[in-house]
Amino acid sequence: MPRQKAKPKSTASKKDKQQPKSPKDDWVGLSFRVSPEFSREFKVYAAKNDYKLVDLLKEGFKALKKQRLR
Repeated sequence: MPRQKAKPKSTASKKDKQQPKSPKDDWVGLSFRVSPEFSREFKVYAAKNDYKLVDLLKEGFKALKKQRLR
């Protein structure tokens, strides 16, 4: 039985297949270091309260800004 030819790979890259991004879809890294104790406490709190880490950070920052405006 003859071997079948492999199908040619698509020439379009993953980037070409993706939908155009809106400015809200652009993300940048936020790099800083914290102590292992703080990291663990932050992650445990997020998990116990059903937060994603980024959402917990955003909520904390929002609360701090609100508190400082008083």
